[in-house]
Amino acid sequence: MRHLILFFLFLVSTMVGQPVHAVSPTAGDRAYEEKNFTQALQSYQAEVLANPSSAAYYNLGNAHYRLKEYGKAVLAYRRSLRLDPDNADARHNLALVESNLTKAIPTTDNSLWQALRSRWIDTHSLAFWTYGIFIFLLLSFLGFGFWRLASKIFVQKIGFSSFVIGILGFTFTTLSAYRALSLYNDTSTAVVTTSSLSTSTTENRKGKAGPTLYEGTTVRVLDKTAQQTVQILLPNGVSVFCSGTGVTPIVVNQQ
Repeated sequence: MRHLILFFLFLVSTMVGQPVHAVSPTAGDRAYEEKNFTQALQSYQAEVLANPSSAAYYNLGNAHYRLKEYGKAVLAYRRSLRLDPDNADARHNLALVESNLTKAIPTTDNSLWQALRSRWIDTHSLAFWTYGIFIFLLLSFLGFGFWRLASKIFVQKIGFSSFVIGILGFTFTTLSAYRALSLYNDTSTAVVTTSSLSTSTTENRKGKAGPTLYEGTTVRVLDKTAQQTVQILLPNGVSVFCSGTGVTPIVVNQQ
């Protein structure tokens, strides 16, 4: 119960709006416009360290992409989406980069649920689902009131239908908000940031060789305790071992 209360308190806190400030071009933006991508990269890296934000990581990803550092571009775009899943530009650029990766490993999960998660649930922020929770909760309360208190049958039917829709919507948005929060706090998803990474089917890496991974491949780290070698799960569901220095977690440390 305590965790549930804390979860809902966190949801309420996301409802508090943040002040909007006018955005002026930064040194990185000016360097990028002048096609000085190395200087732009350095400026964006400083911006990310000073004030991590979805926009800052998006700009960093663009600079990495222009310098043909595709693995680091994927990492930056994913960090941008970690902070703001509604960032359509970052999502578009991520898809563009991933569609051109060397020997990309396709996912084996093509279920309807996976499609719903990737195209709808995971593309909206925690704040979006929080608003949905309160809207459907209000709808259920109003519907219940009309259903139980109205004197006319057709009003009662409308109230009952609204109550059912509200409960179903409240359940769906609550589960989606919980998933959004889980994704935000996820520490297991990582990106291959080296040009290539050899894998093995055994932890000592003396067994049968696994597939070679190339920069930009997104994996899930299964074993986080190993120092030199980590166990990872590939997009196709295969588990292999690789060097821990070859993958970088999508973890954003906000200041």
